[in-house]
Amino acid sequence: MQKLIWFLQKRRIFFGWVVVACGILVMSVTHGVVQNCFSLYIKPVTEALGFTRQGFSVCQTLTNVIYMGIALFSGKIFERFKALGLMRIACIVLPAAYFCYSLCTQLWMFYAVSVVVGVATSFLTFLPFTLIISNWFEDRRGLAIGICFMGSGLGGMLFNALAGGWIEAFGWHAVFRILAGIQALVMIPILFLVLRVSPQEVGLQPLGSGPVASEGGSAPVYGLTLAQAMRSFRFWALIFTALIVGLTSTMLSNTIVPHLSDIGYAATYASGVMSCYMGLLAVCKILLGGMYDRLGMRKSTFISVSAILVGLLGLYFGAFQPMHLFIVAGAALGCAVGTVAYPILTQSAFGTRAYATIYGIITAANSLASSVCPIFTNSVYDGTGSYSPALVTSIVLALAVLGLLFTIRPLRPEEMNRKPDLEKMA
Repeated sequence: MQKLIWFLQKRRIFFGWVVVACGILVMSVTHGVVQNCFSLYIKPVTEALGFTRQGFSVCQTLTNVIYMGIALFSGKIFERFKALGLMRIACIVLPAAYFCYSLCTQLWMFYAVSVVVGVATSFLTFLPFTLIISNWFEDRRGLAIGICFMGSGLGGMLFNALAGGWIEAFGWHAVFRILAGIQALVMIPILFLVLRVSPQEVGLQPLGSGPVASEGGSAPVYGLTLAQAMRSFRFWALIFTALIVGLTSTMLSNTIVPHLSDIGYAATYASGVMSCYMGLLAVCKILLGGMYDRLGMRKSTFISVSAILVGLLGLYFGAFQPMHLFIVAGAALGCAVGTVAYPILTQSAFGTRAYATIYGIITAANSLASSVCPIFTNSVYDGTGSYSPALVTSIVLALAVLGLLFTIRPLRPEEMNRKPDLEKMA
């Protein structure tokens, strides 16, 4: 490792960008495979084993619920256990569990495996990598997070294309095994040989940091405790924002294909619009990260949430084909908020003292809304025969949250090094 760092330093390459590259690869074979490729299995598995599609889709719901639960307690988990140790265990467990999908013959077996997959994936995706990237970057943090999280979309595009053909050629059993093997081959060398959680572990400093680190060579700690944060209005404003963004962005991304099909467009055309959105989403994650670095927290969040509103309006008026450009552009930039914005907002608004705990709560709120959204959307459709009422509701909620964004301010200088409330800890 030291030889690699010396080699990079000689060429004036910051090792943190190697960490970002590791994140891209790990995210591509974890979230990119587990979440973004799940729909490929619905038809072949249900037809082969006689399950209903709704019953089999519970597998994905279980992984989402598990992620939400772990996100809620991630602060305590990462305080008690080393992040890299958890990731190393998970990188062995996930391929083994994903392989076990190929052995399942009953619905309960798929559910049991999905619980294990959900736990392992939680410790390999957004939760640990937000912590790791924040440790490595003071400057250009938004860009680094955007590039890292781009891996989930790139993995989804790559493995959707590959796995679709593999299922036709080899069957779904074989594809579970092939992708499990790819996961192991990519993750195990990276997590055991290359990735480091903080620059201090290898004698470096975060990009853009001052020369002084905190005691013990660990990353500097500053900002508010959880108790102090919870007494601030901006904490609850950010929670509410995460709920609304989770609901509206999920509504937007999940409704593109069925709504356009319902209002008269061919299914292939609707899928093409969706594909354009997915491709642009990867680019917009980098764009949004760069926006946070250049424009700051408030302006960037306002622009990105406004993009959700633009996408929803484009979808509501989707009968007019030119509005589909607004769907693609709005969804791509707006739906990047849930992964790119929250780690930056959390650290800017509350600091690093309780970062993992606060970020976990915000992520859980977003995941909760994302999980509820399909139930709400389809209930509205079943009752009215149209997605339009649900879209109108989402448009109103997106408008309401825009004004609230200006109450989420960065830390004040006097809050940077506030000590914990000792009297409340006694």
